[in-house]
This record gives sequence, structure tokens and C-alpha cells, in this order.
Amino acid sequence: MNSSASDFSIWSFCYAKGTLPHDFTEGSPVGSNQGTWHVPMVYSAIAAAPAAGRKREVFLVDTGFATGRSMTGRIFDDFEKPDAVLAKIEVEPKEIETILLTHLHFDHAGNLDAFPNARIILQRSEYERWKHVLRNIGDKPKDKTNWVLSSLNLDDIATFERAMAEGRVNLIDGSHAVVPGLTLHLAADTHTFGSQYIEVETPDGPYIVAGDAVACYANLERMWPPGYHQGNTWNLVETYDKLKQRVGDDLARIVPGHDMRVFTQLPHWQAGANPVAEVRLARGQPSFIR
Repeated sequence: MNSSASDFSIWSFCYAKGTLPHDFTEGSPVGSNQGTWHVPMVYSAIAAAPAAGRKREVFLVDTGFATGRSMTGRIFDDFEKPDAVLAKIEVEPKEIETILLTHLHFDHAGNLDAFPNARIILQRSEYERWKHVLRNIGDKPKDKTNWVLSSLNLDDIATFERAMAEGRVNLIDGSHAVVPGLTLHLAADTHTFGSQYIEVETPDGPYIVAGDAVACYANLERMWPPGYHQGNTWNLVETYDKLKQRVGDDLARIVPGHDMRVFTQLPHWQAGANPVAEVRLARGQPSFIR
């Protein structure tokens, strides 16, 4: 792929904040007994470089959740809905035509009804393996007291399947080029069954929007997986290696799923209750930082 032919802007949004133990994201025991910290809930937008006479094409990576209730029942802080979040880069939900779902956990795959014009791209293994689990749940609790459903909302699965019935879902298998320069990669059996991350080619090299294939920068720096995931730990660590090989030593080119450092070490601004990170600007794209 010729990176010089591709150019994209990337913005990452904190849309709510949770309070979690350090080892939840940093790993145990290295992150244990260190109290709690504010963890951002994150989704991202990727936009093709502006071009005269062409509509700006914006790809949304994940969609957040529709309510502010956490897996423990606690209400997340500073929750903002997609219309308020996307307005920060002058986009409306109805303008989103493509959603790239990294996985089906509640904090990444809610709000699908807010994007009625969007096609949704997800790894087939993510959907089919969750369906297998749900079919075999039997008489076990169907709420977040059950580890299987600790990060899954059944309502989100129903909404996703309505979108499938409408012909708006594309289930893929492995690497998939969405458009030239924008590629989805399967991270099989890592954070979840079929988690995927997005590789964004730019003239100055690749960027990665990792979803929860990377929870926080400490996972990459220590090569240490988080304390909470629903996949294979060894596969997670192998994925860290792959991502680091793609970006070299510049870990700021990787956007993790839950790290407030995204909103401190990268260019950023505060809008409403939460910050936005300006991960990268394409040629001709004005900054929203004022």
C-alpha cells in the first residue's frame, strides 16, 4: 500500500470517565495495591483529508454506551452522548456512514441506533463466538453478576442484529481494507474473541487505533496485559509486539482503549465535560484546538 496516497485525521474522544483499580488496566500484580484512577471511556473518528468538491468522509471507531451505568452498577462520570461528542469536530451522527466496531463490549458497541445511516463492520468471529456463548448461558444470571455478561449488554446485541436484518452489517474475516490506507486487523482471542484494531496509513507513517487490544500505554511499555479481559493473555502480549513493530518506538502513534494519557501527551482540548485528543491532522485539515 502506498502511504503517500493516503492521508487521514484522527481524533479520540473521552465521552465518560470511570474510577477503576490500577490493575484493572495496568495488570496484576504490577498495578495492584495502588488505589484507583480515572479511566476514560473512548471512541475515535478518522477522517479522510479534505478535498475540493468532495464530501468529508468520517469513519467512527466504536460508539460508546447509551447510558452511564457501569459493569458494577456505578454511574460513570461526565457521560456525553454521540451528538454532543461529535459536535466537537463539527460532525453529526447522521453523517457517519461507516462504523468500525473493535468489539462488542458495552462501552464500545452501544448507541448504534444513533447512527441510522451507517454500515457497521465487525469481525465475524466476534459476533459468532458471543452468540455461541449466549446460546449456552442456560439458567445462569443474565446480568453483570455473571462474568460472561460483565461487559456485554444484551440490548446492544439485539440492536446490532436489527442492523444486520436491515443489511447494514458487514462481517469480515481477518484483515480488511475499508478504503485505501485504512485497514482492519483481527486480534483473535485477545481482549475478546474477535477484537480488531485499525491501522491508519499516513504520509509520515502508520497510526493504530487499538480499541481494547491495548488498554493503556503501560501494557505496551511493560509488555504486561491488563487485569480484566475475556481472551487469551499470551495472544494479547503477541499483539503488543505486532503493534510496536508497526510504529517503532513512537507509542504515541497508538491510541489505547482506556488511558487518560491520550488526552495529556497528545495535542488536546477540553470541550464540554471531557477532553478530545487531536491525534493527527491530515493535510488541509484545520485544527479544532483554540
